[in-house]
Amino acid sequence: MFYDRDGTSQILSLNRVTSPGRLHAAVVYLIQMKGFSYYYLSLRGYCGGNSYQRITMDNLPEKARPTELIEDPDLDPLVHYAATRSLPMDWRSIIAQPFYRKRHYLQAMAARARRGLVRGCTIPLTHTSGVLGRLDLVCDHDDETAERCIRQNLPGASLLGHVLFDKVGELARESRQQVDEDTADMSLTPRERECLLWASEGYSNREISQLLGIGERTVLYHVNHACRKLNARNRQHAVTKAILAHRLAIPPDHPGTTPLHS
Repeated sequence: MFYDRDGTSQILSLNRVTSPGRLHAAVVYLIQMKGFSYYYLSLRGYCGGNSYQRITMDNLPEKARPTELIEDPDLDPLVHYAATRSLPMDWRSIIAQPFYRKRHYLQAMAARARRGLVRGCTIPLTHTSGVLGRLDLVCDHDDETAERCIRQNLPGASLLGHVLFDKVGELARESRQQVDEDTADMSLTPRERECLLWASEGYSNREISQLLGIGERTVLYHVNHACRKLNARNRQHAVTKAILAHRLAIPPDHPGTTPLHS
């Protein structure tokens, strides 16, 4: 079971994983070795900048992967349970509670079973930062083997859920930091931004030179220099990367911001 000495060591070894792909592979190996078929991890609340973010990891078949609509506590009993409770619980025990005997909750579980997610358990995951989530461990069959798998592994499943919670959060923070470092050297001069801005509007180098009152070769110089800064293959690639990095915004009263007219 997860909570024996070897199982605990295997779970804690996930802390040494260095990438989301390797973490996913390790989790699939671990849960399948313990008798589960699938896992589904959902964390809601991690932010990139000022934006809300939902992070998921799973090995579910495509037909069984939840949609945003299904991930609604008013529609899905597992989502509601994870948002309001703290104890790991097998699905049969959840749905046996009077609150979850409502028709739409029973329908949600029946739909889950039709997609191959037959038996399982849910581990609620919460953090004082406001992050909410859950880990589902799933069997694709309903027999004594599935019952024994859930019963034996449920006590240690909480440890797996919380290790994943911390590790996924750590990898997400590292990913955002890497993006910040990658864009740190992408500082463009005002003239480079102007050239890319009008290139993004479809202007040729000649038209940009007329607009800005500089030579065509000078435009080409600024565009090429911007491409090198942005590590872009061509001007269109540079435009795309500059837009994504919010490097094309220039003051409306900056010289040269009046478009050409025929």
